[in-house]
Amino acid sequence: MRLHWGTAIAMVYTAFAIGTVGFVVFAAQYPVELVRDDYYAGALRHDERRTAIENAAALPAPVVTAGENGRSVVVALPDEQAADADGTVTFYRPSHAAADRVVALVPDASGRQELSLDGLENGRWVVQVEWTSGGRSYYQELPVMLR
Repeated sequence: MRLHWGTAIAMVYTAFAIGTVGFVVFAAQYPVELVRDDYYAGALRHDERRTAIENAAALPAPVVTAGENGRSVVVALPDEQAADADGTVTFYRPSHAAADRVVALVPDASGRQELSLDGLENGRWVVQVEWTSGGRSYYQELPVMLR
């Protein structure tokens, strides 16, 4: 039995259409989340972020470190920045944007602030510290794995 060429073309077109519709239905079942709500605006600020990272890298010691107990993060600003620093600490969850938390950076007189990680769900987090001092911006991050 031979197929007419018109029938073969119709079968290929129908198979393609069914495959396309099947993929659309499959893809529509999964939530579409950008990593951040302001993803595109954040991309436009990329050069500013790069400068802030370079400023933080030029400091004599890392600003963000893991606490001794493993369940906290310590932010230790240099002495000359302790008095006028203004910024935020973001607990960023790459796999779930709704779980992100933002805390104000409020260092004590010595420029130190300890933040507890209790209450955060297990998994990978990135602690992002962004601050300004003396008219310059700084940014440093620390990946943390909670178990």
